[in-house]
Amino acid sequence: MQLNRPFATVTPTLDGDVLAVLAAADVTFTISQIRRVLATVSGEGIRKVLTRLTAQGVVLHDQVGRTNTYRLNTEHLAAEPILALSRLPAVFLSRLEEHLAAWQEPPVYAAVFGSVATGRMTLDSDIDLFLVRASSPEPVVWEHQVTELARSVTAWTGNDCRVVEYTVDELRSAAAAGEPLLNEVARQGLTVAGERSWLNSQLGRIGEGAAARRA
Repeated sequence: MQLNRPFATVTPTLDGDVLAVLAAADVTFTISQIRRVLATVSGEGIRKVLTRLTAQGVVLHDQVGRTNTYRLNTEHLAAEPILALSRLPAVFLSRLEEHLAAWQEPPVYAAVFGSVATGRMTLDSDIDLFLVRASSPEPVVWEHQVTELARSVTAWTGNDCRVVEYTVDELRSAAAAGEPLLNEVARQGLTVAGERSWLNSQLGRIGEGAAARRA
């Protein structure tokens, strides 16, 4: 699936993208506003979709002067599943947090990074997970947890799961070596276990030490 296009799980058409915009906030939208969000879609295509959805009663249409406005009809029978689909990205992150919190050997820090975090997923994208573990966890328990995590993520989404692991000691060594991935996670990663401030402190500590050595 594409977490940045949750409605594509049930419909590949423009209807799903328009519904995703309308479901994102309980406000009215003009065609121009929807087009700015969807960027590559024509205004005429959006208008046709809104006409169809209005005929179904899913969308409410109003005219203020010469401006046409549209909003999701939250009283419609279909509103609840529409809103549920729009929340799939948040549900995914919440489920990840709950899964990791239940681990016997929990990670010190975990984040989703890559195309999921940047909103650039395609249908074939991997889901990239960054895990930091204690420097000496129980190896059998930890490996079982990671294997089950990857299996679960694929079951939830249909996408392959790629796990990148570091121990705390390995993280500090990689940061000292200037590993680009760590900066990517720090800038764009979506934290699902631990605190981002902890990760930033580890990377900042290495940076401060390197600056002091150069001075």
